[in-house]
Amino acid sequence: MTEDVDALLGSVVDEGAALGIGYGVVDRTGLVHAAGRGVISEGGPRPDPSTAFRIASMSKSFTAAAVMLLAERGALNLADPVIRHVPEFAAVRLPTSDSPQVTVEMLLSMSGGLPTDDPWADRQESMSREEFARLLTSGVRFIGTPGTGYEYSNLGYALLGRVVEAASGECFHGFVRDHLIQPLGLTSTGYDTSVKAPGGVATGHVRLDGRWEALPFTEPGVFSAMGGLFSTVEDLAVWVRWLADAFPARDGEDPGPLSRASRRAMQQVQRARPPAPGGGNAPVGYGYGLVIHHEPEWGTVVSHSGGYPGFGSHMRWHPGTGLGVIALTNARYVSARPKVEEALRAVLADAGGRQGPAELWPETSEAKAVVERLLREWDGALAGAWLAENVAMDLDLVRRRSRIEKLVQDVGPLLEPSDALLDTDSPAHAVWEVRGARGALRCEIRLSPQNPPRIQTLSVRRAGA
Repeated sequence: MTEDVDALLGSVVDEGAALGIGYGVVDRTGLVHAAGRGVISEGGPRPDPSTAFRIASMSKSFTAAAVMLLAERGALNLADPVIRHVPEFAAVRLPTSDSPQVTVEMLLSMSGGLPTDDPWADRQESMSREEFARLLTSGVRFIGTPGTGYEYSNLGYALLGRVVEAASGECFHGFVRDHLIQPLGLTSTGYDTSVKAPGGVATGHVRLDGRWEALPFTEPGVFSAMGGLFSTVEDLAVWVRWLADAFPARDGEDPGPLSRASRRAMQQVQRARPPAPGGGNAPVGYGYGLVIHHEPEWGTVVSHSGGYPGFGSHMRWHPGTGLGVIALTNARYVSARPKVEEALRAVLADAGGRQGPAELWPETSEAKAVVERLLREWDGALAGAWLAENVAMDLDLVRRRSRIEKLVQDVGPLLEPSDALLDTDSPAHAVWEVRGARGALRCEIRLSPQNPPRIQTLSVRRAGA
């Protein structure tokens, strides 16, 4: 597996797309493989897991976590109008007279109606609060009605940075540092080149006329909230592991600094995203600071890319297993995403990371055994105790029993029961086969939401019918 990852991600440098790359593989224990290729600057050393790169829009996950942390503490509500925290936004004219106020949640989920603004916003990081206030009061244009569709907006995340400052009473950069970066032990992550990265800070580059040219760093400002962080593969492995550790939901200690419930909300589709032209039909959406994909083979995958003058990055993980891949480059807008996608699939295949079946309720397993008993010998009292009232209303039990007995006669005599399942899509659902001497029956049950649950769906038919 590591050879595949090295070949895939190292090829970003070997093929001349970037001057240097640092990358790593993470699982539930932490960073399990990491390496680098190329150099961090012309004539400089090779990147390693402790080399800091600007991570660009991957920073949005930190901004979103800061907003969610303030929501947990009661300092803001996701339904708050932005003008409650950023008064200058009151000067912004909404696109129509019947438009709703732009809310914090709309900005988090990229549904504020603001236009996509990557090239412009990437040059605004150092904008001061005063300049930002003048930008808002001079007017902001909308591309759609707030809350009605997806449109990626860096300006929206710059606004969220101001929301964090207003709700916390602290500087945005300091709040993220003090309440997320430091508590998680991310010692080489920060908003300027002073980050304490043992492997040095990579210099951003652009390739012009066949040569690499170094680009200057920008200073922190209002737009840092959308893409200003520097970080390392080592630190991002901690960040990815922490986010992935929100799954599955469970009892027990929840040490934070942000609750597992809020981290799961960040990694749920909050706003559907239309597929890119030629990008296939795999469902994709935006959560809070993160992109959520559904891959038929692997299930839910979470990611975010970053592109900035001089840098390109991508992080991607599978919450079901905690496996993830991170790649950071020092080349302008170079996307390692296709290589990271392929690398994560290789890691998942090597680990057997396909989505496993849902863990059944104990009552579902018990109900499965009850159905097996009813197939072998109908027991009216047992059926009455386990079948929800709708079952007899949907098909009276006399007819239901007669049809089941006829099916058993066709495939019987029945063989010994098996614990194997054909399918399940929830803890309350089970599909399995009961084999007989002359064929098999396909059985399906789904339990009701009442407590204790009862069988609300009971389907028995010939397998293959």
